[in-house]
Amino acid sequence: MPVVILDTEALSVLASPKERGASARRAQAILQAAALRNAPVRTSAAVLVEACRGQSRDAAVARILNQGVDVLPVDPGTARVAARILNEANLDSCSAIDAIVVATAIRLGGALIVTSDPDDLSRLAMDHPDIEIQPL
Repeated sequence: MPVVILDTEALSVLASPKERGASARRAQAILQAAALRNAPVRTSAAVLVEACRGQSRDAAVARILNQGVDVLPVDPGTARVAARILNEANLDSCSAIDAIVVATAIRLGGALIVTSDPDDLSRLAMDHPDIEIQPL
């Protein structure tokens, strides 16, 4: 199993599993499989823009991050890759955070991205066979 990257919904599902049922169980199973294989789990700092809003949920998100999920910064190179794939996929800027998640996977040399939005992420990753999209 390659690097696992959590998008916003995957992180949110893990932060509030009782409210998310089957999706939370799938996300937990992916994390358990990653742990068994010593696969690193990452997310992008951009994901925190959507996942953390100063509400009580922030503590639950922090708890997930403290369980070994590394938060990667959005550097200029990643931002440029995100802009390029967003343009190539002909998606609007509303998908910018999705594009940053995929660009992060590209810059890591491939990854398994856990998401509730497989259609847009698949479009963004269409030219990158080393990226696998895992729907929740």
